[in-house]
Amino acid sequence: MDQENPLVDWAARTGPGPIEGVTAASAVGAQLSAALYVLEPGVVVPEHSHPNEEFGQVISGSLELLHAGTTHVLGAGRAFLVAGGVPHGARAGDDGCELLECYAPPRG
Repeated sequence: MDQENPLVDWAARTGPGPIEGVTAASAVGAQLSAALYVLEPGVVVPEHSHPNEEFGQVISGSLELLHAGTTHVLGAGRAFLVAGGVPHGARAGDDGCELLECYAPPRG
């Protein structure tokens, strides 16, 4: 984390995401990390869990969030909060999805 410049330039941080069909950019602080993901249409994020709490905000497009056996469809402006250790997965809508996520504690 840069103490002199608090601004995040997502474009300068963009690279391959955690799975094929996803690009990602991230910023990591002492107590929080954030990631901007772009998911191609129909991309499936397999069910997984991690110890971090996860907040997600759909910026554009749509996302199907699988959580506790229920699928929630989120469009632009909708958000979710998943507790650490809870299995969840997702699928990008037919128009893809741009998604801002924050994690606490930070993910490396």
